[in-house]
Amino acid sequence: MPQTIKISPNTILLRSDHTLPISSSWFDPKFWQSQDALSGTGNGRGEVWFINSQFGRFVIRRYRRGGLIAKFNKNRFLFTGLEKTRPWLELSLLEYMHSIGLPVPRPIGGIYVREKGFYRGELLTQTIENAKDLFDIIKTGNSQSLDWQEIGAVVKRFHSEGIYHSDLNCHNIMIDQANKVWLIDFDKCEQRPQDEKWKQANIDRLKRSLDKESNLYTQFNISDAQWRNFLEGYCG
Repeated sequence: MPQTIKISPNTILLRSDHTLPISSSWFDPKFWQSQDALSGTGNGRGEVWFINSQFGRFVIRRYRRGGLIAKFNKNRFLFTGLEKTRPWLELSLLEYMHSIGLPVPRPIGGIYVREKGFYRGELLTQTIENAKDLFDIIKTGNSQSLDWQEIGAVVKRFHSEGIYHSDLNCHNIMIDQANKVWLIDFDKCEQRPQDEKWKQANIDRLKRSLDKESNLYTQFNISDAQWRNFLEGYCG
């Protein structure tokens, strides 16, 4: 479980990596910008910043809301206790998955700040080096270079450990230069009892994301044979 460090009455630092001099400033993109270590930004389930520092390469993700509620509340969540905050839950799950050898980003730390019964939070993980997400690889016309059976086999590894990924899509599967398959973004994910229903729902969600992108981008193509290879790898 993450180590908790009280920075102020309302600010709690969560430490997963005990070898790095993590402080609250590590979760502030402006701090890294002042160190010339801010290397880029991105989007996902939250605001994302990429850090290239003397301590290593990291990703900061700020938790934010989706849907209609985001129009008037972008990043505040009801505080119902430390162990129910998003940074705590995701770090705890990442620590467990990392400890049993699942291909996930190495957890570094998190932080949350309470204010009037609500909190906002950030997560810090190590960058997966030389990796691209499935979406980018397919969009550039390189779906045939992917080992679809291996992708299916990796998803199966997570399911065999009871890991439910609430947003399994082509943006949250990454492939590095050694063709290793990784899963990222475990916000609102959890370990569940073994049940074929949620596992099938996970696979269906991935297929819908692939079909959706295929309808949006003419270069984004996946053959029936490639999807069958994925399923064969999963069932393998």
